[in-house]
Amino acid sequence: MKLPKAYEAGQYESDIYKLWEESGLFQADPNSSKPHFSMSMPPPNETSVLHMGSALFVTLQDIIARHQRQLGKDVLWLPGTDHAAIATNALIEKQLAEQGTDKHKIGREEFLKRTKEFVAANRDAIIVQLRAMGASCDWGRLRYTLDEALNRCVNEVFVKMWHDGLIYRGHRIVNWDPKLETTVSDDEVERIEKNEPLYTLQYGPFQIATARPETKFGDKYVVVHPDDKRYAQYEHGDTFEVDWLNGKVTATVIKDEAVEPKFGTGVMTITPWHDRTDFEIAERHGLEKDQIIDLKGKLLPIAGEFAGMKINEARPKIVEKLDKLGLLVKMEDRPHNIGLNSRGKGVIEPQIMLQWFIDVNRPAVNWKGQLRSLKEVMRAVVEDGDITIIPKRFEKTYYQWIDNLYDWCISRQIWWGHRVPVWYKGKGDKPEIYVGVRAPKGDGWQQDPDTLDTWFSSALWTWSTLVNQDLAKDYSLSLEDLLQKSGDFKTYHPTDVMETGWDILFFWVARMILATTYVTGEVPFKTAYLHGLVRTEEGKKMSKSDPDSIIDPMEVIPEFGTDALRLALVAGTTAGTDQRVGKTKIVANRNFCNKLWNIARYIQEALGENLRVVPVGRRVTSKSLANHWILNKLSICSEKVNKALANFKFHEAYEILYHFVWDDLADWYIEASKTEPNREVLNHVLENTLKIAHPFAPFVTETIWQNLEYDGLLAAQLWPEVASFDKPKAKQFEVIQSVVADARRVATILELKKPALYYSKAPILEANIELVKRLGRLGEVKASSEGLRLVNATEPVWLAVDKEQARKYRSALEKQIKELKADIERLKSRLASKNYKQNAPKELVEQTETELKEAKKQSGTIKHELDSLGN
Repeated sequence: MKLPKAYEAGQYESDIYKLWEESGLFQADPNSSKPHFSMSMPPPNETSVLHMGSALFVTLQDIIARHQRQLGKDVLWLPGTDHAAIATNALIEKQLAEQGTDKHKIGREEFLKRTKEFVAANRDAIIVQLRAMGASCDWGRLRYTLDEALNRCVNEVFVKMWHDGLIYRGHRIVNWDPKLETTVSDDEVERIEKNEPLYTLQYGPFQIATARPETKFGDKYVVVHPDDKRYAQYEHGDTFEVDWLNGKVTATVIKDEAVEPKFGTGVMTITPWHDRTDFEIAERHGLEKDQIIDLKGKLLPIAGEFAGMKINEARPKIVEKLDKLGLLVKMEDRPHNIGLNSRGKGVIEPQIMLQWFIDVNRPAVNWKGQLRSLKEVMRAVVEDGDITIIPKRFEKTYYQWIDNLYDWCISRQIWWGHRVPVWYKGKGDKPEIYVGVRAPKGDGWQQDPDTLDTWFSSALWTWSTLVNQDLAKDYSLSLEDLLQKSGDFKTYHPTDVMETGWDILFFWVARMILATTYVTGEVPFKTAYLHGLVRTEEGKKMSKSDPDSIIDPMEVIPEFGTDALRLALVAGTTAGTDQRVGKTKIVANRNFCNKLWNIARYIQEALGENLRVVPVGRRVTSKSLANHWILNKLSICSEKVNKALANFKFHEAYEILYHFVWDDLADWYIEASKTEPNREVLNHVLENTLKIAHPFAPFVTETIWQNLEYDGLLAAQLWPEVASFDKPKAKQFEVIQSVVADARRVATILELKKPALYYSKAPILEANIELVKRLGRLGEVKASSEGLRLVNATEPVWLAVDKEQARKYRSALEKQIKELKADIERLKSRLASKNYKQNAPKELVEQTETELKEAKKQSGTIKHELDSLGN
């Protein structure tokens, strides 16, 4: 079929995707004799449809999956969606508030019913988007974090951890969100800096500083560092009387190394119920803990006349009372970190609560013959090379997180999610307790009302999704038997790659390592590739709270095509580094799709409209220098792109492909072929260019493949094997290139039209005069040695110009060298800045160094050219 003049993506994409899906190409086969490759899709939250960040992960993972198929592997890319417990719960509660009601009024059953309806609609929309993005995943294995089989796995892991002593229930300090009335994990607390008053208060003979005077009602311990000589006269355990907020208090001196002597006066009072550091000090010394603020964010009776007040209402009144009592020494604004729930934006109030925790320090995991704690195993798998983190610089961040990891609070006081698999019978402080995968038999049992942290279930993602869904219904099988009888698990686990954003390294990647090594004795994946965030063209973070900052993929695709969006996301993306994407970048990459289309149209016309194009493999007849050169370039492109993709260097791979298509193929070879067309080489180059480009731009390449009636599906083809060529002849074409390129450059500067080119003792040029004329857009090419010498050409050649034109050319070169000198000084200054080298991303610093090196090289070349021109 003859290709139309223009590529209209919307006319082809849905049909192309349907063609792929119906072919069964995306379906993995655990019984295949091919090498196996597996990758789990990070399940998108069902809180809303996909955004540009999601489009990035889909693009990168699809490139990986398509490339692995081209390498002859059986590929499982397993898709799924996430119930996103706390985020979804927050949205539904917001909807209820807007309707004038709340979850307590409608009840748990009705709340869950409404939530299921909400997420089901989003799930369907997400799957439509994933297909539109070209995601070549195995839809027959679509999973959901609340699936029955996954729920069983969650319960099994909880029970196993309970019996191994890794899960316990206890009173510990947690992050409490009074707005959503639930605990949240440390990693879900968003720290924002605000200027707020810092109050210095007189506490007996000591002065203490606090940003939270509303918590001071229960203060009865003064803590100093044991080595602080300023307070050497005080012994640990000394007591003294203090006039305080509600009268006299007997205060006790505590000496603890947690105090920083250089901060303020080096003295602090503690509020163990509402601060983690204070809680830990109290635990170490067996101190009393008084609750000051309730779970709704109101002051308790211990606050006297302020009881029942909200914190913001009570604070100024408490400060006023402190002042009247003569206890307020001073008040000054200071930067202060405030913790917010990243989901509901409620201000976090630390509370001591009875919750479920995972003990990350208890030795309970037999890892490589040693009994280790979860923290130790998490560190070991990266240190020992079982898991590679890309980029490597995130290893340090990962280790720092592990070193500061507290026991993980896994219970949440929300209704949406996996319910804690614990049941109670009886009243009082110590009811009968049952921990099990399923509900206990008999009457009187009531299940724990809490649900599990969404990351607890997500932590099992790589292996729980590979459990046989039917076998999971057979509860007579143990978890170990279930895994061993699940063919997908045995074939595809550990997975090869986990590709996700750097911002969930702790939320998810680390927790998958924690849970999977514990349950399966295997790492969840061999490589963790962390992509950067997608920002607006102005560098702003795309946020749902700022709708204008968001680019909706489903608005971009109809206008520009999926491939244009995919290529815009790949261009410039490097591991762990954020990037900017806007419509300007998308338009630029749509041009690449159009370039491929136009190349295919030209080659189709050169081959003849009625000729059915059949791939010819590696055997082609190649005579001209240009043919040998383009086959060499194709071979280099194929090898370099393959290597770059193997090393997850997506931008580098695309850049190599881009320059091959735009520069080598379109700008040079297509033009050269017009002098001496070779059907076999044209066909071979097009066929294999489409193969190399396919992972990046699957729709336009497959559309061309189908319209030109190549055999089968392009998506099913193996990575190209390039036809043989003669390297010396390929090098000879580069001689022609150097001459043509220099002639074009000078002619452009001087605005010459079809100038004459002269040569001396240049047999390669003499044998290819017509080719040089066409490529150089020259009037004539003949033997002579007059005019302006082209010093950058590898052959002795001159361009026919007069003296005035030569002076004009010299002036242009002097202007260029002046501009380059300014660029060199600017780049040197940037690299000399310590702040830049310390704070800028490594890739940006390297880019600046490359720009400086290139500017110096270009300056040297122009200086040499000026010197050769003389006066």
